[in-house]
Amino acid sequence: MAAVNFGGVVPFSTIDWRGKASMVIFLRGCPLRCIYCHNYKLLEDQNYVELEELKAEILKNVGFIDAVVLSGGEPFMQPHAIEAIAQFVKKRSLFVAVQTNGFYPALVETLLKKNLIDKIFLDIKAPLSDETLYEKLTKVAGVAERVRNTLAACILAGVDLELVTTVFKNLVGAEEVKRIAKELEEAGAANCSYVIQQGRPELVPGRVIAEDDEFSREELNELAAFAHHTADLKEVRIRTREAGEEVIYSG
Repeated sequence: MAAVNFGGVVPFSTIDWRGKASMVIFLRGCPLRCIYCHNYKLLEDQNYVELEELKAEILKNVGFIDAVVLSGGEPFMQPHAIEAIAQFVKKRSLFVAVQTNGFYPALVETLLKKNLIDKIFLDIKAPLSDETLYEKLTKVAGVAERVRNTLAACILAGVDLELVTTVFKNLVGAEEVKRIAKELEEAGAANCSYVIQQGRPELVPGRVIAEDDEFSREELNELAAFAHHTADLKEVRIRTREAGEEVIYSG
């Protein structure tokens, strides 16, 4: 029987996929070591469970959910698990989404071609032209190019795509958001939703980011305005502890 390096489950969520009631399954393992990762406990340890156990958990919730979201860690470190879970979920007439850092473009492309994934949530951690900043944030070289290729594969496949940037002052701020927005437009992603997410220093391992590096809700509104006026993006949202997720620009 197939085994999955399992990180946990949220049986019912209304915040992980806007407009859908979802079950969220966390898969362990990640090739990156992002300095602000809040799921750092899922990076390395192993906790293998049989795939049949996860299927049983999904069946318990079928009557209450619209979708299953695979998160991590980095789910594409376990492509066979994604494929097996997605096949099982699709047979139950549910939607499938994957949250990814974009490190595995070839695997993303392969699974998209199998029509098993309905939505991709893709982290855009920094301007995709800035390998230096990407390496500073992730502690791994060459990540930005991989994310560019993942973005291109998603756009080519026409999958529903949501792009997410987590912001901290002195790391990824107004200038970086402007550059990201322009790059997304140039890449052909203007019709995708772009979410600017409030980074929370208290969740960062080792408290390596200062508390005053957190953007306020009002400041995130300003960042959304910068993104909107820099590029012709279909939708810009912000996500904060104060008010959850809000659509700032749409149309």
